[in-house]
Amino acid sequence: MVRIYFILSILSFAFCFSQKKIKVPHEPKVFDTYINRDFKPTAFNNHIKKFPFNKTSKIKLVSYNLDFKKEPIYTPPPIGDSIAIKNYENRKFPVKLSDILSDENLNGAQQQKNLNLIEIKELSNIIFNECGKYMMGLISTSGCYFPRNAILFYDEDDKIFGYLEICFQCGGFESDPKNLFDNDLVCDDIYNKLEKFFNKTGVKTQYKEEK
Repeated sequence: MVRIYFILSILSFAFCFSQKKIKVPHEPKVFDTYINRDFKPTAFNNHIKKFPFNKTSKIKLVSYNLDFKKEPIYTPPPIGDSIAIKNYENRKFPVKLSDILSDENLNGAQQQKNLNLIEIKELSNIIFNECGKYMMGLISTSGCYFPRNAILFYDEDDKIFGYLEICFQCGGFESDPKNLFDNDLVCDDIYNKLEKFFNKTGVKTQYKEEK
């Protein structure tokens, strides 16, 4: 009995010691990520020399699909149920960013926000400096990709030449061109910061049920 107790004590000590060794010094949502103590943030003057900021004359935030909790699944109505058939025929579909961008005035978007210089500086700082603070590991994702927000980049002719579409619900994104920010959006925490930035500018990012 004494021998068993001694072995259990050693295993317990080893487990506690190993737990302390792998403790991660960052926010709970960021996992498998470690602080990069050699990180030095780059200045806004350097950010505006990089694509897409070096080609941008205007940056706009948009929101859409705020009235959908998730991707809807429609079930065909029973034969002969006139009310159900009418509701099915009049059902509302989520909006795709491609459809919004096909309209010059972006009428399919629920919200539009042009960024001022201070806001552009804050946005560029998040994109180019946030993930550099960490030695990256894995990135967590959850749920299905159902985006409600995008960042649009306009050229000097007031035409959209690039965008970053974001699903804050699952932590995923799509962009055009494809490699727009691939090397800069490689940590979980950046999605928290970007969502707070959207909300700070007055642009909503989540479904809110009507009361």
